[in-house]
Amino acid sequence: MDVLTILGYIGALATGLILGLLGGGGALMSVPVLVYFFHVDAATATGYSMFLVAVSGWVGSVQNFRKQLIDFKALAYYTLPSIATVYSVRRFVMPNLPDVFFSIGSYEVDKDHFILYLLAIVMVAIGYRMVNAGKQEQPEGDTNIIHLPKLVISSVLIGFFIGIVGAGGGFLMTPVLIYFAGLNIRKAIATSLVLVALNSTMGFIGDIHGNENLDWKFLVVFSALSITGVISGIYFSDRIDSLKLKKYFGWFILFVAALIVAKETFFK
Repeated sequence: MDVLTILGYIGALATGLILGLLGGGGALMSVPVLVYFFHVDAATATGYSMFLVAVSGWVGSVQNFRKQLIDFKALAYYTLPSIATVYSVRRFVMPNLPDVFFSIGSYEVDKDHFILYLLAIVMVAIGYRMVNAGKQEQPEGDTNIIHLPKLVISSVLIGFFIGIVGAGGGFLMTPVLIYFAGLNIRKAIATSLVLVALNSTMGFIGDIHGNENLDWKFLVVFSALSITGVISGIYFSDRIDSLKLKKYFGWFILFVAALIVAKETFFK
């Protein structure tokens, strides 16, 4: 086992750990880990990421259900438009993306580059939000005021992004649940983890139709490490300063996004 493979498996553990600690964000790292450490092409990596996050997310959701942190009313309103969008994107849009989007001289932006650039954009947006988390109001109590049109529109837009990049759902969903479903931060994180699991499951089901060469042995090993990370993350979630962790992880996400852009632009 070479060094890159070892680092990749450490990345699998970290993916689950972040997911358990913060209710999202782990999937953002799973795609770069799969692409750069295991040399999986970007389109396949987004499908693998969905499987990995689905398994890890369900394990974490069971833990949060036991803590009675999941808001099923918000879940009911958000779920259908979100999973319908993710499934449709994975089933119908991804297989029909052009092999080459455009060319600038000898430089071609193909499907893998497009996915990784889009992932980098999502990472910058989420990283910026995390770095500035302390400047945003985070309500401690539930208001239970649901802004249904905004909630549905947000769920469709986030579902589209999840479908394309296979990541980014948890941290995009959490503020939506806070401001449009009236949840406090802890319930929003727990409920977003269920939504991450649901979306990733439906996305992967949509992906199966177009990918008959899935490496199930690899997925099982990677998932086992992610699950270990999720359980550990949930166990320690009450013992850490989540706001401070978000800021540190936000800077790390911004750094990784810059590396992705540099790698795909200058070191093809």
